[in-house]
Amino acid sequence: MTTTVSRRAVAKGAVWGAPIVLASATIPAYAASQNKLGIQYGVYVSTQYNGGYVGYATSNNTGTINATSPDAYFASNPTPESDINWNDATSRPTNSTSFVNGEGSFTPVTNSQSGQNGAYASSSGFWWSVPTTDIASGSNYISRSTATLASGATFVTVVEYTVPAGAEWSVNNATINGQLWSPKNTKPLTGTTAEAISSATQSTYLSIAQTAGSWTADIPAVTKNADGSFTFRGTITYKTTKSYTLTQTGTKYYGQTNFMPAQLKFSDAYGWTSYSQTSYIQNATITYSGNGITDTLSLTGLSTTSTIRP
Repeated sequence: MTTTVSRRAVAKGAVWGAPIVLASATIPAYAASQNKLGIQYGVYVSTQYNGGYVGYATSNNTGTINATSPDAYFASNPTPESDINWNDATSRPTNSTSFVNGEGSFTPVTNSQSGQNGAYASSSGFWWSVPTTDIASGSNYISRSTATLASGATFVTVVEYTVPAGAEWSVNNATINGQLWSPKNTKPLTGTTAEAISSATQSTYLSIAQTAGSWTADIPAVTKNADGSFTFRGTITYKTTKSYTLTQTGTKYYGQTNFMPAQLKFSDAYGWTSYSQTSYIQNATITYSGNGITDTLSLTGLSTTSTIRP
């Protein structure tokens, strides 16, 4: 996949724009202008095996096991993820009956509107911050500064599920929010998300918890492989339907959009080999202002993949 960004160039895990900080794989991708005012942002993806199905759902929560402040989050190595019963070093689960693999850059401190600091829900999405003069840390955010995610921000997720020979039923009978997602469909599936804004008493650092948007799941394809196994491949595209302005007030520094439907389920009853989600920014434009400076950042291509195996 080719990554192109107007105004600047970036690679996953790199820092935007000299002369702010050195690149580091332990911190998310950033945007920064030559005047040392910039924003932070990232893409995160979760996949899971839970309760007899393989796929995606946003119901799991890691519990309060991670950094509980922005400064601690950015100092963490590795940065917190939504992992549950999962070992990143081996890329294998530590519990065969229930696990989550989170990958990418998760919203600092928590990605849940009502969740505790240090806990992460097993969702997939994109987050951005208000402007700061120190993009390598969780401090120096500009008071009353703003960062606006323009309407029409678009995020794409490619889903692949492979099962052994004899398990073809599983790849032809996936469901999204209870609706059949299969080559049997005669038209794409569609759905919407309602916005959620965190109140002053919710989520200490997260302001915009969910953008209003719409998603479309194309008619997927199922391929028979040379060894007799079958692979499902489908694409879900999410687009925001209004602009969202993140304003620095109190400790509210971050906004996010979760870009998957609530549930995506494949049966594991006949066995499975692997499941993966690759999410990327198709296009997103953020205009940010602070300290009398205004700049615009256009993003495309930044991607994250999460893969699980039994």
